[in-house]
Amino acid sequence: MGAGWAVALSIAGGAGGGFWLDGRFDTSPVLTLVGLAIGIVVAFAGMIRILNAMRGGDSDGSTDGPGDGDQR
Repeated sequence: MGAGWAVALSIAGGAGGGFWLDGRFDTSPVLTLVGLAIGIVVAFAGMIRILNAMRGGDSDGSTDGPGDGDQR
């Protein structure tokens, strides 16, 4: 799956889920906005992981480059 689809589905899924919950609990538009915010955060985190994988880095932020570890 492409990065664009992952971002789009995360945002749309969050907003759609919030919209559905708003209909169930009659809280419009609160849960739609909360779902949208959660979708954006998930999309941003996913995009960082995808970009790190493309760059060849670790997703946990650790590096094993020169200068790390013992300096002997």
